[in-house]
Amino acid sequence: MIYLILYKILGYRYAVVLQNLSRSFPERSYEEVNRLAGGFYRHFSGIFLEMALMLLAPARLVKKRVRVKNPELLRHYHAQQRNIMIMLGHYGNWECLNVLPAHVDFDMHAVYKPLSNRFFDRVMRRLRARFGLKLLPMDKAARHMLAAKHQPGAYIFVADQCPGKEAHTVDFLQQPTPVITGAERLAKITDAVVLYATVSKTAAPASWEISFQLITDSPGSLPPFAITERFSRFLEEDIRRQPQYWLWTHRRWKNRS
Repeated sequence: MIYLILYKILGYRYAVVLQNLSRSFPERSYEEVNRLAGGFYRHFSGIFLEMALMLLAPARLVKKRVRVKNPELLRHYHAQQRNIMIMLGHYGNWECLNVLPAHVDFDMHAVYKPLSNRFFDRVMRRLRARFGLKLLPMDKAARHMLAAKHQPGAYIFVADQCPGKEAHTVDFLQQPTPVITGAERLAKITDAVVLYATVSKTAAPASWEISFQLITDSPGSLPPFAITERFSRFLEEDIRRQPQYWLWTHRRWKNRS
């Protein structure tokens, strides 16, 4: 029903979705792009129900539906007394990472941008903190990480948002794309291990698998923007593999003519 309302009746941001898909996959026909759009709206509609499930369902049920494939990678670097930075995009159901504190025995923070609507902001904060995830407003993240750099923990950054003034441009989905670089700068300042997180759909309904890949464990040795560019390549590979799971309603290239 949500799918029918968003896609068939309201056409929610349909022009944005179609333009984003067409520019990202110029080799695909109009019919193929339309099929991708339909697949995206089905996924996007399901996210609303999954978020309600993660907020209201018994904790054991939520944990059962979200599998963490290799949490030992987190434990390995924490045992070395290293800060860990987890970078991911708006791909799959990124809110699933709220279960991660149930799989480790150290502090895990999520950097987020508070919503302008107070009611929905409270709902999202409750959802994200349900299993012990500590929330850090974006404008306070740098100060907190610098103050706590000798108390190793993990920090989650959704890093495919539109940047502000400070940005670096990468070739992403066949388009020049400005990207935020704050996560990279903090990783270098705090000597944090940087991981990429993928949230992949499983065969079971409303179920996901979180897996991690190493971007770097020596950020200071890399040239400028190498971390940002590696993150962008990992995310692009995920999107090309299953395009319907990225957030195509996002006006990611809004400043492009």
